[in-house]
Amino acid sequence: MLAIAIAKGEHYIAHKPKLLTYEDYARLTPPDSGNYELHNGKIGFMPTPIPKHQIISGNLFGLLFLHLRSHKIGRVIAAPMDTVFTPNDTLQPDILFISNKQLSIIGKVKIDGAPDFIVEILSRSNSAKEMNYKKKVYETSGVREYWVIHPKKGVLTQYENVKNQFVLKNTFSLEGIVTSFVVDGFSLKVGDLFI
Repeated sequence: MLAIAIAKGEHYIAHKPKLLTYEDYARLTPPDSGNYELHNGKIGFMPTPIPKHQIISGNLFGLLFLHLRSHKIGRVIAAPMDTVFTPNDTLQPDILFISNKQLSIIGKVKIDGAPDFIVEILSRSNSAKEMNYKKKVYETSGVREYWVIHPKKGVLTQYENVKNQFVLKNTFSLEGIVTSFVVDGFSLKVGDLFI
């Protein structure tokens, strides 16, 4: 049919699939599931994390929460939490910190903008392509500090945002002590996350 149309001189315009926005995502995903993200206008499913992932997340959240109770410099939030970085990118970082200067990005149902500090804890289902995409979204949106925790290897990698590009600051093993440069006064022994 297309070959006949071209032979007759007819023109067809190929339509690109519509890139979904947060509003589309909010209508299409089941409420309360917390298992979806919007990557470049496409909805992606995330399998439920395994217990080790959640133990690390809970330990880090607890340590940050206690630190912020006494330092009162911002808020810490754990996934699932829709965080809108661009019109076509709504992600759910495992842990996010928002400084007092940016508290206005915390809305009634979502975070509308880039947190100051984000932590991603790798899961078996995370592909290198997915994590590279998230890293690019985070750095170009203005996330100031980014940690990636690899549960299987017992490693934490710390990045700093320099001119909208993440620069590797350090990689820590279980015995290493990491200090945040965004969350003032916060440091921890990496091994404490795995207890």
